Amino acid sequence: MAGDMWQTRLSLTQKVLGGSLLGFAFTIYWLVIVSETQLERAMLDQVYRHAQSYLVGISRLLEVLPPDAPREQYRQVLMTGFEPERLAHLDFRPREIYLYSDRGQVIAHTMAGEHPDKLLDGVYGQVIREGKPIISSDLATVIENREFDGHPTVDVIIPVRLGGHSVNAGLEAELDMAELMHQIRINDDAYEKRIIVLITTSGLLLFLFVWWLMHHLTIRHVRRFSQTMSRFGSGELEARIPATLPGDEIGELGRAINGMADNIGRLMREQEESYLQTLQALSKALEAKDSYTQSHSARVSKYSVKLGKHLGLSDERLKVLSKGALMHDLGKIGVPDTILNKPGPLTDEEYAIMRGHARYTATIMRPLHRFHEFLEIAAWHHEHWDGSGYPDGLVGENIPLLARIVSIADTWDAMTGDRVYRKGMAPLRAMEIMEREKHAGQWDPNLLQIFLDLMHGEIERDMAAAESTGVG
Repeated sequence: MAGDMWQTRLSLTQKVLGGSLLGFAFTIYWLVIVSETQLERAMLDQVYRHAQSYLVGISRLLEVLPPDAPREQYRQVLMTGFEPERLAHLDFRPREIYLYSDRGQVIAHTMAGEHPDKLLDGVYGQVIREGKPIISSDLATVIENREFDGHPTVDVIIPVRLGGHSVNAGLEAELDMAELMHQIRINDDAYEKRIIVLITTSGLLLFLFVWWLMHHLTIRHVRRFSQTMSRFGSGELEARIPATLPGDEIGELGRAINGMADNIGRLMREQEESYLQTLQALSKALEAKDSYTQSHSARVSKYSVKLGKHLGLSDERLKVLSKGALMHDLGKIGVPDTILNKPGPLTDEEYAIMRGHARYTATIMRPLHRFHEFLEIAAWHHEHWDGSGYPDGLVGENIPLLARIVSIADTWDAMTGDRVYRKGMAPLRAMEIMEREKHAGQWDPNLLQIFLDLMHGEIERDMAAAESTGVG
């Protein structure tokens, strides 16, 4: 259930962009960490090179000393490593420097006193045997763990050729990297700010571009598909997705939807046409049963269309109004002949049965889903403006417009049309009565006034034409 709620809460755009945003945030984090690590390693490599060059400079001074030089002279050379000019441009400071022989004896040390021999089975001997420098350090571990407190060190050992012979000694320096750590901390903070601003800005631009691309290539088409199918589902069988579709999968989907709509529309039209033919057959049966109802419905349709045209209804709605008015009493086919053709007034029981024709007609019309206004006309043309009508007691504008139009036309023809048991009243008399009853609650007063004005104009034109013919 929670999954379903999540699915309905988020649109496709929100899902894709939200996922992209999370992915982008993770990418930024990963890039910052990786790039920081690469920057720090680059700084370490530079420091290692400087440290090696630093010791090589000292070794050059040692190698020019005579083989029998006293130890104090060697120590003086080592102490040059602490001279300010030699340290001026370095990111480290030496803590101690010493020279040991190929037998492991410490020849000279910057710290006074006796110092134990070095074991040559490890890196100390490896430097002499291979003639290559070795840098052993806890600095990389400190950087990886972001532990910048304290004084991490770098131990650098390089081979030395005393007396100009082959490698016969090693020179080691323990270097304090506190200054480097301070510089890394400063660089990290500045780098993080720059990289976050840069990546966020470029990412936002990329994010907006992806959103635009998604909207342009996918979302807008999907929305058009949805809107078109909603219109189609509501009865607009001609609704189609525009032909200007892309040639990709979205376009294929749109063309498939149009093809499906063509097939469904054709089937629905065939079904409706078949049902309308059935209704026409029922109309013929009703005409045989009650000739008045057929002629009455034709006149009601005529009057309804006149009023609808004056109201500015579209041609499509006028067609619906005309057909709906023609069939508005079709349900009378279910009323017994003794009641339908009774020459005199109906009893209360008979009138109740007669009133049921509206529901009968609505039931007959119900399968015409696309022409729902047929059903509205059939079901509610006996509703009254004040809610006193039947069958549902609708009030005011809750009564559909076409049903209100047919209600007025139906009453007009019932008053002016001839019946078996009486002759219809004169149009002017009918107008007088309807004008007087305009606000009594049966009809929409505004629609009724428009209708009466139309009929008054027709009567005046007929009278003028009759006078003109009489004079001639």
